[in-house]
Amino acid sequence: MDNEKELIGTYPNTYTYTKSMAERSMKTRLGNLRCAIVRPSIIICANHEPVPGWIDTLAAAGGMVFSITSGLMHYVPCDG
Repeated sequence: MDNEKELIGTYPNTYTYTKSMAERSMKTRLGNLRCAIVRPSIIICANHEPVPGWIDTLAAAGGMVFSITSGLMHYVPCDG
């Protein structure tokens, strides 16, 4: 088992792992107090940590970002 899988256990990826960490932390700290955790809907790539552009999955927008930055895709057709 690689180091990342040892860290995240049965979670499918680091997104779901860190989401669960945040939820459990808030539950521990706040008990029954109502709160909301707002997370961005699309995670693309790292701004600077561990390195600029780092991404651990090609799911969601990751595949598009990879295709563009590797030169496989030169434009994204859109309807304004």
